[in-house]
Amino acid sequence: MLRRFLKIFFIPRPTLFDLCVGLFILIPWIKGDSGRSIFIVFYSAFLVCLSMTMRPKRQYKSLPLSLLAIWSLINVFIHSCDLSPYIFHYKNYYLMIEGFLFILFGVLFLTTVVKYSTNIKFVFFLIPVALWPWYKGLVRIGSATPLAALGIAIVLYLFLSKRLRWGIVASLWGITGMVLNWPWLCMKFRCRPYVMGQLLKNMFYHPVRKDAINILDPGIQLSSFLQKFLESKFPNFDAVIKPWTASIWGTGFSDYVNKTYTWVDRRNFGWVHRQNDLLSLGEFIGPIALMFVVWFIINSFRQIGIQPALIAFMAVVLICSFQLTMFDPGEAGVMLMIGTLALTEGIKRRFM
Repeated sequence: MLRRFLKIFFIPRPTLFDLCVGLFILIPWIKGDSGRSIFIVFYSAFLVCLSMTMRPKRQYKSLPLSLLAIWSLINVFIHSCDLSPYIFHYKNYYLMIEGFLFILFGVLFLTTVVKYSTNIKFVFFLIPVALWPWYKGLVRIGSATPLAALGIAIVLYLFLSKRLRWGIVASLWGITGMVLNWPWLCMKFRCRPYVMGQLLKNMFYHPVRKDAINILDPGIQLSSFLQKFLESKFPNFDAVIKPWTASIWGTGFSDYVNKTYTWVDRRNFGWVHRQNDLLSLGEFIGPIALMFVVWFIINSFRQIGIQPALIAFMAVVLICSFQLTMFDPGEAGVMLMIGTLALTEGIKRRFM
């Protein structure tokens, strides 16, 4: 029995590269957000360097991830227009605050591991250990989102895999749990509809940044330029180019907006946790970036297929849709590892 179990998870034998990928799961034990941020960037760079000595094990390419990285790079220059001196625009510290390095090296980590790993199924045993610090924090604040996301992912997988009887049983069990804890669940999720509505609003309108002379918001600058251009070419032009064009670029990952909280002027909520990674990303670097992320998620569902690894990937997507997770370096590293592992297993089974 033990021999069969080991054969499932350790054959083929993991390579040195696979073992190094597994060490990425140590990120929760690195002290401080700054230390974890640096670890994500430079450890991903280390894996890329290590992969240069290897032949790819899988064919993998992702147009939406490429476009997301390019769009994030463009935003570095768009949102650095109000910094001085000019040379400061290119300093690594600012690039990391802007978010480009995190997105770039997150993309590099995922694509490198998917293409060059031989067998990283043993990482499944390390994930509970990596999640332990996060779990203790969730218990302290009474968060139900990860457990609910995992439960919903399991139910969806059972129905998708045509295990209807087990799917109905799991659904009834989940509904029973919801009924028994309904007041508590309503309290925990009460603010989310208003937060999501506010984040959607913020994607298409945000206040204007100004200094003593210039308007610094690139979207406002674009709308002003279009207004003057059309008025010069068409004297009878009397429409107004709205400043919602600012949403093309987002607000930027700067101190201009709060990365953790958003203001919800409804029922006295005030400053509330953003509670949604995807909509927050859309606010920071524009709805176009959100389109790339959704495109990547849909492609990943197709590539993983109907297999148990899909549960882990769906759980990560659901957590990011109802909780602010990817903006914390420690939690983001673990979620990135889980999503990459699920995608790797899916591509291995379907295309190898």
